Amino acid sequence: MRRRRALTAAILGLAATLLVAAAVIAGGPAVVAVEWTIQDRWARPAAPASPTLVVITRDPAGEARFGAGPWDRAVLARVIGALSRAGATAIGVDLALGGSSAPGRGGAASDALLGQATREAGNVVVTAVPGQPLPPLARHARAAGHTLAPADPDGVVRRVPLLIRSDPEALPAFGLALADVQTGAPSSFTVDRQGRTLVAWAAPRSLHVVPFLDVWTALEERRADALRSVVENKIVMILAEPARAPARTPAGAMPEAMIQAHLLNAALGGAWLGEAPLGWAVAAALVLSVLAAWLVLALRWWTAALALGVLVAAAGVALRLTPALTGILLPALLPLGAMALATAGAAAGSQLGARHRLRHLEGEVAGIREVLIRRESTVEALEEDLEAARDRLGAAEALRRELTEAQAQEQQTRARLETLERELRAADRREGALDDAEQERLRRQCADLGIVTREPAMLALFRDLARAARSSLPVLVSGQPGTGKELFARAAHRLSPRAAGPFVAVNTAAVPPELFESELLGHVKGSFTGAVADRKGYFEQADRGTIFLDEIGDLRADQQGKLLRVLQEKSFYRVGATRPTAVDVRVVAASNRDLERGVAEGWFREDLYFRLKGLVLRLPPLSARRQDIAPLAARFLDEAAAEAGRRVALSEAAVLALERQPWPGNVRELQNCLRRAVALSDRPVLTPDDLGLVPAAAPRAEADGDAGVLAALRRHAFDMQATARALGWDRSTVTQRLKGLGFRALVDAAGDRGKAALTLAGDPALARTVELKLGEYHEHLLRAVAGFDSAEAAVAACRRRFKNLPERHFHSLEILVRQELQRRA
Repeated sequence: MRRRRALTAAILGLAATLLVAAAVIAGGPAVVAVEWTIQDRWARPAAPASPTLVVITRDPAGEARFGAGPWDRAVLARVIGALSRAGATAIGVDLALGGSSAPGRGGAASDALLGQATREAGNVVVTAVPGQPLPPLARHARAAGHTLAPADPDGVVRRVPLLIRSDPEALPAFGLALADVQTGAPSSFTVDRQGRTLVAWAAPRSLHVVPFLDVWTALEERRADALRSVVENKIVMILAEPARAPARTPAGAMPEAMIQAHLLNAALGGAWLGEAPLGWAVAAALVLSVLAAWLVLALRWWTAALALGVLVAAAGVALRLTPALTGILLPALLPLGAMALATAGAAAGSQLGARHRLRHLEGEVAGIREVLIRRESTVEALEEDLEAARDRLGAAEALRRELTEAQAQEQQTRARLETLERELRAADRREGALDDAEQERLRRQCADLGIVTREPAMLALFRDLARAARSSLPVLVSGQPGTGKELFARAAHRLSPRAAGPFVAVNTAAVPPELFESELLGHVKGSFTGAVADRKGYFEQADRGTIFLDEIGDLRADQQGKLLRVLQEKSFYRVGATRPTAVDVRVVAASNRDLERGVAEGWFREDLYFRLKGLVLRLPPLSARRQDIAPLAARFLDEAAAEAGRRVALSEAAVLALERQPWPGNVRELQNCLRRAVALSDRPVLTPDDLGLVPAAAPRAEADGDAGVLAALRRHAFDMQATARALGWDRSTVTQRLKGLGFRALVDAAGDRGKAALTLAGDPALARTVELKLGEYHEHLLRAVAGFDSAEAAVAACRRRFKNLPERHFHSLEILVRQELQRRA
């Protein structure tokens, strides 16, 4: 079993990995963009301990001083010179240098001053446009670089091309050119096939942003020391161009020059990021998906869920820490997607395997049941043969040995059947589908709403409720406590067009009489002592929904009058209010008292009764719903076992004991019985002794007459031994009763065994079992008359052979004997 699970997990993991890898490869750039969108939340390399880059930006105050358009280049020349003297190791200027300055902005004189300042500084890097020749002013700079930052398919910039072909030589990225000027040596970095590198977005403390006007003010006030403290031994980048449309980045919207600042910061700190090879990703995905599938297949569902959570958390920690520790971004979609797909496949496979094993087990049980029926019939026939041959000593001993062997085989078969039935109940506690398609549809719909029933009467009530729920017709549910009145009320709400509205349940018997009007209708602030604020009553809380008035038969006469007025007017006054409040409410009422009797006796208002009596549902007690006891017991047992944290099953004898109980407390009493049994018993399979039931009297009254015997046989699925134990008889007596009933049914059905079996079974599901027994009885009768030609002699022999048959059934036996002799003649 372990090898099979491991092999299945390996196959599922491999298939999931290949499928997700194919999807990632086929997705192309769009999938990669999503991949890095996930990674951007984790890939945050540590920033340098102190700022190494100073960015001087245009600010509103500077534009108010120097204008909103291009500035006078003489101003930039003065700033460049001051920064050089203050000790800046490299100066980057983001400025469009093409063409000459306008006369209003300094003209040729300003251009000359900028060129002179650039040449004297000797460490200035300017921006250039790829594919275009450098302007004259840029030739005085130490280097030039581009600011291109193309976005990924999702519109987010994550990579920057480090070198772009341009005449007469390749043009580096602006940030990379500044790094080379500062360090004097080329940087080591990782690029993809398109020559682009992933940008490691810096934390805010690694960049020092200074407004341009602050620098200019320091120059005018001759505060050289203050300027030196800011830029000495640092790279300075001047963003002098007017604001352009910012680009979207994982760190927020920013200009292209600011993207170059982040690239420069990564180059200075050596915080380059690389992508993990595809082979690593596939290997990691394969390991994780195989492990996830194995966890689902090998562990229980709650243990597997916990282990999968730990596995996903570990993968998340690895994805988060690896970029900071190694500089390599691990893919997220491939391993996580493969894990999810393998987990889903393992769960689906586990369910399908369980269903296949369950069907196989059911088929084996059915086959063994048929063998048991044949063995049982053989034993019964041999018992009769032994009784008929007691006068012949030689034959009696042989028959006794044959009977002993048959009994041993029967006991072996019965033990095997009981074992398989216990396994079947442990594998699946659900009830099988009903034979009638409409009844099965109603049963499933009831189950979806929490109502467990297989009784045709309950299903008919639910069908009426489902039809009436679509209208605003009031519903009145009556029945003993614990029969499910509130479940039907909630079902009426969920099946109605008001299902999206509130459902307000009110136990009217628990509302104090003096607070009745305040609780149902609400009150306003100050209307009475203690009314410190306005309060909505239950009717107003249920507006556009459903209100459930439970135990309505316990209302006093004055309370009934107040409730009637609300139902008639569909509006009311809060206690202390001067304006009415209108509501739109569907009313569902319930009572365990007979309201019709209350109307006749005068303790319940007739007009209120007819106002509530739209659809009346009278729920039967559990004692009248014997088919529901087993599925209800299974439901309550599962809930109690889940609370206790262990697995518990019911033995067949325990189920039979539950079905024999009267249950005056209805469903609640059954639920408490099972919860008590699970709490007090340590055994995995509960027996009747664990249930603590008061022994029911033997149903001898029911057994009086053929109808009682037939009812007992039907209740125990025509198991002769179980029926005899329930009736307090020996099995041979029950056999003789069934044999007589079978002979009479064969006569009524004109020899048609299938029709006779269905008549006795009363349930198509039991017809096959009864047909096998009738076949054995009929064949035994035919063998008994095989050597006779006279009807009188054959009947006399059968009377001796079937002497334990009830006298009232010998007439049917004589008819069958005469029909057989006529057929042979």
